[in-house]
Amino acid sequence: MKSALRYIFIVSTFLLSFESFASHLKGGEISVRRVSNTSLTYEFTLTTYTENNRANQEQTFVWFCFGDGTAPVRVLRCCGTPVDIPNTNGTLKNIYRTTYTYPAPSLYYKVNVAIPNRNDNVRNMSDSFNTPFYVETIFSINSGLGLNSTPVLLNPAIDITAVVGQKYTHNPNAVDAEGDSLAYRLTICRQGSEESCDLRGASVNNFRQPNEVSAIPATFEINAKTGDLVWNAPAEVGKYNCAFIVEEWRNGVKISETVRDMQIEVVDADNKAPVITVPPDICVEAGTMIRQTITATDTPSSTGRRDPLTITSTGAVYDLAYIGPPLATFVSTPKQTTTVATGTFTWQTSCNHIREQTYDILFKVEDTPPVQVGTAAKLTDSKIMKIKVVAPSVKNFKAAADPVTKGASLTWDSYACQNPGAQIVIYRKEGSCPDYTPSACQTGLPGSLGYQEIARVPVSDVKYVDTNGGKGLKKNVNYGYRLVVVFGAPTYGQSIASAGACLMIESPIILMTNVTVDKTDVTNGEITVKWTRPIGLDKNIYSGPYQYRLSRATGLNGTNFTQISGNIDTDLSGTKADTVLTDKALNTTDNAYRYRVEFFYTNNGSLVSLDTSSSASSVRLGAAADIRSVNLSWQANVPWNNQNQTHKVYRETRPGSGIFNQIADVPVSGTNTFNFKDSGADNIASDGVYKVTMSPDSSYCYKVQTVGNYSDPKQNLGLLFNLSQIICATPKSNIVPCPPVLSIDLLDCKTFSQSGPCDQTSFANVLTWTTPAKDANGVDCTKDIVKYTIFYSAKSDGNFEKIGEITSPQPLPQTFTHTKSDSYIGCYYITATDKYGAESAKSNVVCKDNCPNFELPNIFTPNGDGKNDTFQPLICPRFVDNVKFDVYNRNGTKVYEYNGGIKGFAWDGKTNDGKEVSSGTYYYSCEVKFLTLDPSKTSLSLKGWVELLR
Repeated sequence: MKSALRYIFIVSTFLLSFESFASHLKGGEISVRRVSNTSLTYEFTLTTYTENNRANQEQTFVWFCFGDGTAPVRVLRCCGTPVDIPNTNGTLKNIYRTTYTYPAPSLYYKVNVAIPNRNDNVRNMSDSFNTPFYVETIFSINSGLGLNSTPVLLNPAIDITAVVGQKYTHNPNAVDAEGDSLAYRLTICRQGSEESCDLRGASVNNFRQPNEVSAIPATFEINAKTGDLVWNAPAEVGKYNCAFIVEEWRNGVKISETVRDMQIEVVDADNKAPVITVPPDICVEAGTMIRQTITATDTPSSTGRRDPLTITSTGAVYDLAYIGPPLATFVSTPKQTTTVATGTFTWQTSCNHIREQTYDILFKVEDTPPVQVGTAAKLTDSKIMKIKVVAPSVKNFKAAADPVTKGASLTWDSYACQNPGAQIVIYRKEGSCPDYTPSACQTGLPGSLGYQEIARVPVSDVKYVDTNGGKGLKKNVNYGYRLVVVFGAPTYGQSIASAGACLMIESPIILMTNVTVDKTDVTNGEITVKWTRPIGLDKNIYSGPYQYRLSRATGLNGTNFTQISGNIDTDLSGTKADTVLTDKALNTTDNAYRYRVEFFYTNNGSLVSLDTSSSASSVRLGAAADIRSVNLSWQANVPWNNQNQTHKVYRETRPGSGIFNQIADVPVSGTNTFNFKDSGADNIASDGVYKVTMSPDSSYCYKVQTVGNYSDPKQNLGLLFNLSQIICATPKSNIVPCPPVLSIDLLDCKTFSQSGPCDQTSFANVLTWTTPAKDANGVDCTKDIVKYTIFYSAKSDGNFEKIGEITSPQPLPQTFTHTKSDSYIGCYYITATDKYGAESAKSNVVCKDNCPNFELPNIFTPNGDGKNDTFQPLICPRFVDNVKFDVYNRNGTKVYEYNGGIKGFAWDGKTNDGKEVSSGTYYYSCEVKFLTLDPSKTSLSLKGWVELLR
């Protein structure tokens, strides 16, 4: 007996002893790295920061949940024992690492770990001693991400000491191996069950952000760009936990979220945090040597004491796991006692380091107060220095004419940074070569310069021939070129733009000068086309005989050119009309036409094409009726410039006369100014004044003459005049129809419920209306109605759609029947349109609703006699959308349930698995959803009893 009691005492003592050490978690995070390019295998690393106690020593494993529905997986601590982090007041670092292969890609997986328990006495949550620690990382799996890794937080969560009244700062120094963009935001601390994946991620009880515990105002926030976590300033002593998320972004898409949960311990000590000073953010070209000095000073304590300082640094630039060689170095003597502590950062950048994102280097200073101040009073300050490494520009870029392809031969020096996957992008613009010198580290090309990408070549190339897609470059036109190198995944980034290279291929040219409509007709229209003789032709080089060939395409932008002239021989003497042609038998009423001319010279007895002119279209005039006016607009697709000129508008003097009188000069600038509104005036007196009163009973005909020129001095041919086709339009009346007054046949629900059909499949809504002679202000409305248009929506605030028109017989009927197959529900309005095309405003909206009905009996007899065998609605249920029906016996046990449409609702006295229930009284609850417009009638709740007799 004594032996047994002694055993119980030993076990009890052990359990009490273990429980006293059971809490130990301060913080941690999970990082994820894909380790195979042939399978979806990932490596997971959990890093925790803990108390130095027996509970932590015995935390030799944790349970990972991988977010794919599988059970938790037991993962051992790496190397078996925790790592003692120097100068961290007893905080230990623990690593748990494993690999796992996923079955399939997914938009995201959530890997997480829950560990009992957090350390005791955390002030911004309830009962932290019994609250499990929890962290998670969410990440995407898809083929486009390659061997991606989530960010790694290089600065451990060990900056845990803050002092009352002093600003506290922590930066996790997150780095991403692929150079993806990172962003930061606060979140809440969470908890979870150690051995169940389904019970993880709930917020901890009574969690508040650290600044919300004390009544003294303070801020607690994280910088979304830099990751600086700042508490300004703690007011009360104690332990506080917080959590923040590091987001990973690529090409504007978020691909992961990593949570760090960490602890801050606020003390009241005679110490003040040191201050570190880092150089401003810099940008350098790859190949630049960077050497920077970092300084720090200690803030004197209340007694004037200054403590020794140690400056350290972390960042991707020190680790071959994140960048290629050479690596950066940071040299600083520990525990410096001079007034200003220093450290030297050195980095020889190279092509390996080019990337789109900056490198964030964290510099941290920590003081070392005397032992008597307390080991918990070591304070830190940290700051990030950002370095961007950009690619240099392409050097010695030149452009020259290529006589073989009639294009541009581009050449440049071999590029300095031929990183795998990099490409040289070739940009071109037509027109003057802009004078552009990039500012320091300005990569790419600003869109405002007007350059367009025309090609990409491997970074190893040193030449390219621009043939403009095989068509050759335009003659006598300036072209400007620049090069930019772009880098592929995972680093991305662009180079500084090269110097510009400019080129003009000078050659004899033929210019179109006129495409003017002489006659408007559907079948016998005529257009006169004119062009120049070849400008700048050297007859000693290009000998005769010579020839023109004129081609035509249909449409302003037509490209299907067909030769329409014979081969027009010319001696270029100018003594005969060989640069003009009248094109006949055209449909100039409905179509614009586009023309170009090709010039041939003779070489070794054969005709050879020397140049094809740019294409020029006829002027296309449009007309739109307005109230007592006509709006005109016109356009032409021509190689000369019709802007910044005065165009002329002509109107026929009287219908059918064929005589046109100029009524306006229209100054035009941009393309949106090629328009004119004719209200009947005649502003030009030189050819007589013919004013008209615009009437909706008359049609008015117009044509427009455009004025333009070639702006290049070499092509100065004077002003070019071209006429449009003739177009006619009828103005609208200024009297419009009044909106009709609409009504609908409504249902009498009492009568309908008693006599309406049960299995109704056709539902008719009858609309009737009147059209007032005057509007609400007493103004006359037109009576010449030629059309009513009916609009419908399934609800009053929904989108209405046209469902019908009434256009005959005359006079128009003022009724319309809309037949539906689902129910009566519907809302309507109508409009009236007069013979001039003027449409009234909307009528009033009318709506018709259903008459829902649903009643249940209180007895049924499922005995198979064919009478009253099922429990179902009385009379005729109408317009029921859904029924949710539950039946309970006298003990409150559910024996039957149904959730579905009305056609399937009929209880046969059996359970859902087909077993008959005994006779007796049963209780039910029934939730009915109706098809109805009225929100107050959309649902019905019934509770009652039913007697089942067999």
